[in-house]
Amino acid sequence: MFGMGPTAEAFAHFVHGGVTVFFIVWTWLLWPLRKQSNMMFMLLLNMAYFAFCNVKDLIFLVDGYWESLYWSGISVTIDLLYVPIVSNFFIEVVSPGWVNKRRLLVPMIFQALFIPLFLIFPTEAMYNAALCSAYVGGIVAFVLVCILMVRHRRFIRDNYSYTEYIDVTWAINCVMLMFLCMTLYVIAFANETWLSGAVFQLICVGAWLYLYILSRRHQVVEVTSPVFAFPWVKKEVSVETEHSSNDQYVSIAARLEECMNHEKLFLNPKLSLQDVATAIGTNRTYLSDYLNNVLKQTFYEYVNNRRVEEACRIIDSISGDERRTLSEVAEISGFNSISTFNRSFVRVMGMTPSQYSARQK
Repeated sequence: MFGMGPTAEAFAHFVHGGVTVFFIVWTWLLWPLRKQSNMMFMLLLNMAYFAFCNVKDLIFLVDGYWESLYWSGISVTIDLLYVPIVSNFFIEVVSPGWVNKRRLLVPMIFQALFIPLFLIFPTEAMYNAALCSAYVGGIVAFVLVCILMVRHRRFIRDNYSYTEYIDVTWAINCVMLMFLCMTLYVIAFANETWLSGAVFQLICVGAWLYLYILSRRHQVVEVTSPVFAFPWVKKEVSVETEHSSNDQYVSIAARLEECMNHEKLFLNPKLSLQDVATAIGTNRTYLSDYLNNVLKQTFYEYVNNRRVEEACRIIDSISGDERRTLSEVAEISGFNSISTFNRSFVRVMGMTPSQYSARQK
């Protein structure tokens, strides 16, 4: 069989060497970026640990170790430490600032306890217990990532007028990919051959390359709202506070209209809630309350509505001999991507920009 023969063994050694170099090189490349954000530090930690695991597995090149169930079990229990490390990376992506030393070390120490336990009690039951612990930890992390991702996306739509490169939906896809890799890991080492190990490592390289590209493109946005903010829990509001809020809303409405009509703040493609709050002389909480409670819109929707109005004005003003592409219209209106422009235009006008342009002509 190719999976068991000398050709497969040579191929597996070649792949293992290449993958080891891959993770070492990427650890070296990520080292200068470790202070860029906590997310990049966690990515560096993941790459470094995978490099360590691959170097550790060089012991299986020594005669007698490859066939040893004892040393294979120790190797797997060490490998499973990557689950809390990877989990903390994804939690940090969807909730910047969440990961600290305690939240990182506690699950790592718990999973690491299976290493000395397996050394003392090298049984299949202890091996399976280590696998179950890693799977349960991964599932808990996946649920937490989903909850925090919803909160992060809500925060983005309430505070930013764009979502490109700051949306964290990609994290869920990558978590699913990592679960797939973990499942393949269990399958590969339950029916271990030279070929299965090599294929698993190649899949890991592809998964981490994909994750690295998305991580480098992602722009970290810190979420300042409470971790678990339930929208259906409403606080009691006194009559005095309600009157004060109404007066505040009137003032905000006037200044907001003035800034948007005269200064056209919405033309800034990366406009944030804080930028507008500073411009009209209020704080982001009052402004957010006004948009959500009075206008019944998120900040994202409000600003893009103004941009769509501007885009319609530009299209209406184009003369018969003047040529302007819809991409140019989108950029002039303050949109930083044609896809967001199209989605917002359809939502507001009920038709695409090209349909609107054709109707005007």
